[in-house]
Amino acid sequence: MDRITNIQLFTLIVIFEVGSTTLFAIGIGARQDAWIVIVVAYLLSLALIWCYTQFPKMYPQKDFAFILDDLFGKMLARPLLFLFGLYFLHQALHNFYEFGSLIKMTALPFTPLAVILYIFVFVIMYILMLGMEVLVRSIEIVFLYFIIFLILIFVLNFVAEEFDLINLLPILDKGFGSILKEVPSVLGFPFGEVVVVLVFWHFVQQQKSIRKTTYIAVTFSTLILITSVIVMISVLGPDLATHMEIPLLETLLSIHIGMIFTNLDSMGVFIMFVGGFYKTAIHFFAFSIVMTWMVGKRKPNWVIAIFGLLLPILALFQFESLEHQRWKGMEAGVYNIVVYSLIPVFLLILAFVKKWSERKGKKK
Repeated sequence: MDRITNIQLFTLIVIFEVGSTTLFAIGIGARQDAWIVIVVAYLLSLALIWCYTQFPKMYPQKDFAFILDDLFGKMLARPLLFLFGLYFLHQALHNFYEFGSLIKMTALPFTPLAVILYIFVFVIMYILMLGMEVLVRSIEIVFLYFIIFLILIFVLNFVAEEFDLINLLPILDKGFGSILKEVPSVLGFPFGEVVVVLVFWHFVQQQKSIRKTTYIAVTFSTLILITSVIVMISVLGPDLATHMEIPLLETLLSIHIGMIFTNLDSMGVFIMFVGGFYKTAIHFFAFSIVMTWMVGKRKPNWVIAIFGLLLPILALFQFESLEHQRWKGMEAGVYNIVVYSLIPVFLLILAFVKKWSERKGKKK
């Protein structure tokens, strides 16, 4: 079976968490306090991460299907697996369509969206069919470039004339109300999406280090997200950052340092490509693995092949435009909360009760 190291787990979570999220001003409904929204959502997400990482402590080296079978039996476990599978497919479709639309908008405006989606889905299918180990190794290869490009973007914005921290003031201008209103959406995206790792825990070699590695990865990702939002608001101001389609790309277009560092939007396209590609791939791989478990098979390649070919068709059928895709993403908020929050917490409580009753039975 494929195995991944702690470093590979770290890179996977960071790429997945950051994804293409840095391109958008998440929490911008709170205007200049968007960075506070991210901090609050991060603090709340620590409890969710503790919940997710408790499963490999209680069931080391066991996959998620085994855990559900142990808690409910196979008859009841299958509907839950199907629910998680639908969630992962839903998220994959959202990421896939958004990724394709942004690439078309910024890099390939004259190429039909269907062509873009099929080109990328063939690459995704090829990598996933080679297995988990190949997926994380490919992430390792691009990870350093991904982070260097992000840091370079932030630094160039910091020294640009348009950068002004005054745009972050006044802090808490509208009180905590606007912040609390935005927290649920930011908690769900991107923090709640980490629920996908429940499917991958059994691949990790050093099970005891999973919680520490995950906390470090999510904290590192949060620092990137906070920096990204601060840059957007400082350069564009809260009004422009709210209404821009891709705020980070706009900040890159505004950079003119000594007429040497100009037209840096290609870096934004790279971030967009890497983030969107791997976020789609990880969600789709999780869906494929879950569907494989449902029918009692071991290799997910048949699911990858069938649904991979259908993925562009489903994405184009489900979404009419980028605006429609984002609206449908907001509409699915309640369903998402059930999957990334309520069900995992319920499963963990059930696991604690089962382990406690087993220990009590042994003492008797």
